[in-house]
Amino acid sequence: DEIQCAAARVVAAIRDRARRRDPTGNPDGTFDSFHIRRGDFQYKATRLEADQIYENTKDELQEKATVFVATDHQGKPFFKPLADHYDLVFLSDFKEELKDVNTNYLGMIDQLVASRGRVFFGCFHSTFSGFIFRMRGYHSQKEKVEGWDQGVLPKSYYYSGKREKSMYQSYGPLRTPYYSREFPISWRDIDKGVEELSAFEV
Repeated sequence: DEIQCAAARVVAAIRDRARRRDPTGNPDGTFDSFHIRRGDFQYKATRLEADQIYENTKDELQEKATVFVATDHQGKPFFKPLADHYDLVFLSDFKEELKDVNTNYLGMIDQLVASRGRVFFGCFHSTFSGFIFRMRGYHSQKEKVEGWDQGVLPKSYYYSGKREKSMYQSYGPLRTPYYSREFPISWRDIDKGVEELSAFEV
């Protein structure tokens, strides 16, 4: 549909950019991604400055990598501590790919594009990030990437740098509060019945 096609055009453009920047080392045009929530988000502990986000995430990212940032923050100067190390791109950089697209769709397109990053860092407690994690789970099942059979997402993290950073590195059963994160039950064995799942050992 229109949203999926628009997101695919942006993903293709980012991959082409990444490939052109390093044709030998990155022939597939791999890129990484963030969702950085700022705005009026009520969870102040997740509203980190960009230099702290860099410190919390640098071990999982490659210097000078192309990184797509989905965000509600309007000012690019905020991201300078990240831009000093990575080739940052934003949805607003792809006006040609998004011409004539209904602006009400841009948030969903942001999510779809971010879900295709090699490594993804999201914002804890953000349901916007949560749906990106869920889509990465769907991708993992379809493409059978590392950890798919256990429902884990080895390259998906939170950037807060606390205990929740690596939540998706292991299987997590449902627990409250449900809104603060996604759970592997959303994507692993989604087509199996209750009887099959009840016999499964975590």
